[in-house]
Amino acid sequence: MATDIKTYTLADVAKHASEKDLWMVIHDKVYDLTKFLDEHPGGDIMLVRANEPTEQINAWMAYEY
Repeated sequence: MATDIKTYTLADVAKHASEKDLWMVIHDKVYDLTKFLDEHPGGDIMLVRANEPTEQINAWMAYEY
């Protein structure tokens, strides 16, 4: 059984960078975080303005990837 893997470019992800439509790349995977914006403890502005979420997540969690 063949699995279709959707591939996105950084330009594709960059089109989804607002409070109403937010995607992020974290550890080379694309996540749609739109529904999570209202629940984020730092507020939606923290997610919308994050420019390098993988590095930030690693620092926050003291995790070496």
